[in-house]
Amino acid sequence: MADDYLKYGDRLRIINAYGGVGLGGYLGVGGESKVPSAVDNVGTYASLSGQELATQWTIMAAPGSSKTPGQNVCSGDQIRLQNYQDESYLALFSSNPPGDSGYPVATTTTLNDDTIAAAWYVLISSQNKRNDPNLSDTNDIYLVATFGTLAGALDTNGVGAGGFKYSVTGARLLNRDGGSGSWQVVKIRN
Repeated sequence: MADDYLKYGDRLRIINAYGGVGLGGYLGVGGESKVPSAVDNVGTYASLSGQELATQWTIMAAPGSSKTPGQNVCSGDQIRLQNYQDESYLALFSSNPPGDSGYPVATTTTLNDDTIAAAWYVLISSQNKRNDPNLSDTNDIYLVATFGTLAGALDTNGVGAGGFKYSVTGARLLNRDGGSGSWQVVKIRN
């Protein structure tokens, strides 16, 4: 079981559960974003074919965390997700009021702007009868970014463009529509 735990510095894939476990696609980057201070568009891909690197993320500790590489990631930890392909960070952009679909999500390398939340709380939603807070391979999770007194949950929302199956936003509702805000982590083993 200990080998199934995700640790800071591990690489993983994050799979959306819209329409059923694993059916919402693989979280990944693709194409230049038009959001100010963003690097890449973010969405989900239906398959890994041709997107092997774009769908890999490295778990890193958020600023101020006492966690170091090799330590277990736990439910409630604030993390950063760095894309393996170009080393940009998954981020929620809050410079404008949210639309009906929430806040824009893209990647960024700008980490010192209060309108860009590049840190996410990871909350395990899988049933856990052992009361174990450690994040494990195939756990179901929610990812929530906060900025000031507000927050947004990572969520698929609408048909994607540019090769994406679905677009991704920072929704104001947790798990807004049939698994749209639920994600499964899959540890990449070397």
